[in-house]
Amino acid sequence: MHKLPVKVKTGEAPANFVRGFVATGLLAALQEPGGRVTAGAARGVLKQALQGGAALAAGCAAADAWQRQDYRGVLVAVAGGAAGLAAIDYLARKSARRSNGHREKHLGQEEAQESAA
Repeated sequence: MHKLPVKVKTGEAPANFVRGFVATGLLAALQEPGGRVTAGAARGVLKQALQGGAALAAGCAAADAWQRQDYRGVLVAVAGGAAGLAAIDYLARKSARRSNGHREKHLGQEEAQESAA
């Protein structure tokens, strides 16, 4: 079996992800007007929190690899982090399109029912 070039202590990457997730989520929520997160803004806050967690975990893995002078590991950590950020962005957009489509369809049916009455 092939070993991965990035050596991370067991449990360290998930802990770094949670640190980044919480810190970024708090910052994103506080950036909302009045410090209140509406239902519509909650998706954006969640997306930013997930991306913050992925970025911090990748950054910590890259820094650890750099200290060990494992430059291939640095590249793998950075590439993995970038792929994670892109995947989160893609899934958030896909989810938003799907939910907007359901909402528009639902609103269209209500308008049709009201005009028929």
